[in-house]
Amino acid sequence: MNSPVLFQNKTQTGFTLIEVLIVIAITALLALVTSPFMSRFVLQTQYNTTTDNILSSIRKAQAYAMDGKNGAVWGVCRASDNIRLYQGSCSTPVTSEDFSIPSSVTVTDLNDITFNQRGEPSSMLSISISTSIISSSIQLNISGGTNY
Repeated sequence: MNSPVLFQNKTQTGFTLIEVLIVIAITALLALVTSPFMSRFVLQTQYNTTTDNILSSIRKAQAYAMDGKNGAVWGVCRASDNIRLYQGSCSTPVTSEDFSIPSSVTVTDLNDITFNQRGEPSSMLSISISTSIISSSIQLNISGGTNY
């Protein structure tokens, strides 16, 4: 007959409360230190994306007008919180491509602009794009050229 074992040598696994608190403190410290860099990175990316979308929409509308695509008027406008490349009119487009403008990016003076078959805009524009860390402008001259 086997006698019961009164003392058993157990190896405990797991973490102590102090170890868990140290890991939480280190993680919180890293998050605190990197958040300004991450915030700046996100703002810069949103700014660059918005600028690229505006420039590409202008160039695309200009190219479509010069090609006489669908024999229609092509243009770019701001529709609410979107940049719109459109065929027809901005308010009731036959065809459109919309790009949203992030809330952290401010775009001003992007008026309804159309292009003729020579690629010339209906008017000159000076579009301002800004965030809390960077700003610039895009000029569209009467011959259709852009300065950035």
